[in-house]
Amino acid sequence: MKPKNPSKRYTYTRLGNLLRDARRRLRDEHTGRILRVEDMAKHLGVTAGFVYQVEQGKRKPKDGKLGMWASVYGVRYVDLCKCLDRIPMDLVASLKEEPQPVPADHFSQLTEEEKSELLPFLNFVRWKLKHKSSASQERPYVLYYYDVPNS
Repeated sequence: MKPKNPSKRYTYTRLGNLLRDARRRLRDEHTGRILRVEDMAKHLGVTAGFVYQVEQGKRKPKDGKLGMWASVYGVRYVDLCKCLDRIPMDLVASLKEEPQPVPADHFSQLTEEEKSELLPFLNFVRWKLKHKSSASQERPYVLYYYDVPNS
């Protein structure tokens, strides 16, 4: 009998291959041997048959449990989602957040006191820009913003 949806079969196969390869890279801390399907099932809290079927690409874990499978197998959650052609939930959550409005004018955030403190400096910059061309022809001198007359 053929699978109803061959694309899902392929998707589950990719997931199973990733998990099986990851398990084969894992070693038992005490004995140093490759972890068995039964060991993984004990860590995941599921049956060994279910783990075997997932690794064979016949079934898949529940979406809410993918993070636990990723941590037990030592793979990234994002990689499991890619195998299933899904967008990771943390990315979806970040897309749902309201973007913070960016102020169009940086000076709109200043208080009146800060604006009054900046006014002498702004007058100096305006004066300096206005007299820039004539100052480049004369000999250089040092000018401080408090020496500028108020406009």
